[in-house]
Amino acid sequence: MSAHFDVRKDSDVIRRASRAFVDQFLDDVMPDLRLAARGCGYALALHGSMARDIDLIAIPWSERADDPDFLLNRLCGVLSGKVGRALCEKAWTDKPHGRRANTIILPGMCPEIDFSVMPRIESKGE
Repeated sequence: MSAHFDVRKDSDVIRRASRAFVDQFLDDVMPDLRLAARGCGYALALHGSMARDIDLIAIPWSERADDPDFLLNRLCGVLSGKVGRALCEKAWTDKPHGRRANTIILPGMCPEIDFSVMPRIESKGE
């Protein structure tokens, strides 16, 4: 018998069902998340396999992109409206190239969201 069995990795049935659930979840929430992010001056992109969690990346898109904390709170508000609640970690984790990361935890069977924000770069006055 195997020393370690991870049903999410070792069961093709669970893996496919999880992916189908994540796909449907994203179909339901991404339009509103993108609208909220756009209002804060960001574009959103998905990254990764989406097998067990969702990797969501925010890229500053306008000259006046809001503070990442404001964006995170806005996205958590949208998610709370969709699934009942969304919990965000208080502290950000620094990542390569100035990226900052946070985790959004959702209730029940909803996947966690690994949320990253690329840094805002202030334009140099001429």
